Amino acid sequence: MVQLFKKIKHELSYGFGASYAPYPTGITIELNYNCMFRCKICQMWKDDFKNTRLVGDKILGKDELLRIIDELSGLKVNYIYFCGGEPFLRNDFFDIVGYCKSKRIYCSTISNGYLIDEGLSEKIVASKLDLLGISIDSASSSLHDEIRGAKNAFYRATEGIRLIKKKQTELNTEIPEVFINCTVSSRNFMVLHEIVDLAKLLNVRRINFNYLSVLDSKTVELTNRVMGEKVVGYHTFSNIDTEYLLQKEQVDQLDFVIENIKKKCGSEIKCDLDPALANKNKELLLEGKFAVSRCNIPWKSAMITPLGDVVPCAMFTDYKMGNIREETFSEIWNSKRARHIRRLLSKYLPPICQKCCMVHTDTPSLVKKIYYKFRNM
Repeated sequence: MVQLFKKIKHELSYGFGASYAPYPTGITIELNYNCMFRCKICQMWKDDFKNTRLVGDKILGKDELLRIIDELSGLKVNYIYFCGGEPFLRNDFFDIVGYCKSKRIYCSTISNGYLIDEGLSEKIVASKLDLLGISIDSASSSLHDEIRGAKNAFYRATEGIRLIKKKQTELNTEIPEVFINCTVSSRNFMVLHEIVDLAKLLNVRRINFNYLSVLDSKTVELTNRVMGEKVVGYHTFSNIDTEYLLQKEQVDQLDFVIENIKKKCGSEIKCDLDPALANKNKELLLEGKFAVSRCNIPWKSAMITPLGDVVPCAMFTDYKMGNIREETFSEIWNSKRARHIRRLLSKYLPPICQKCCMVHTDTPSLVKKIYYKFRNM
């Protein structure tokens, strides 16, 4: 009930364009920027990315993260998404998750699955991690390995899922919920339905199909100009080869492919489709853009980087509202910087937001009803 009221307060704050917001319900914490893969659809592994994003300071240590979790718990944050990089490269990952669970915080992460062996699978299940996504882009080992830029990536990911399922059976538990995270691109578009067959084979009951983001320098420059300062720098999605965007003949077949996937999933597998893939404006997809008009993410969430910077979301990576090493989260959440970005985004969305699949496309219906009621009084 508390979370429901909190959600309503977030929607009201956003709907009325308020710059102040109630404390968030969920937070994203970037644990690292390290990854052993060389994915074609990600820039994180490149030196340009690390040299730009990891400057000077050491990343947040375990004790610092536990202190942050303590504060977030006190603010009634009930969900934390841990991302990277590859989260399992951190030796203290399960200590961090375990501490979250002691605070009754729901935890999730996404992994490439490469490191999951007997020992790690046991730790994953024992940690009580709630939700675990394993990135698999094709049921073909050669295609998956090509996209992910690593040998044996497919085998290690699927074997990792099998080991987790085996351990869950031994311990009579279904936690964590394991799902397949599939990034849709021109390379795997025509074989997406095969992922459903793979999920059934692995006893996975959920698949998330998301469309890749491609961020060009023109969009970055224009965004920084209209926002009046540098809010975006070198990004995970910067300079990805546009050949991975869906081609026109593929976009023309999109509705058919999606319906085929839904039919194959049936009631047996939950199919989460990225809103971008249901985009009615197919021309935008050819440019890697999504049809968006408004976004309420900065009113209900934030992201903490490995260096402790608190930013509004995964797109505005250079807009620092504060640093968790210098201020408390509660001081940062409604700081001058935080209220400034909300005020701007309540009026319009800059170009980079068209590259984000997380953006909300409309004002929540509850807020609309309240808004029009008061407006017409």
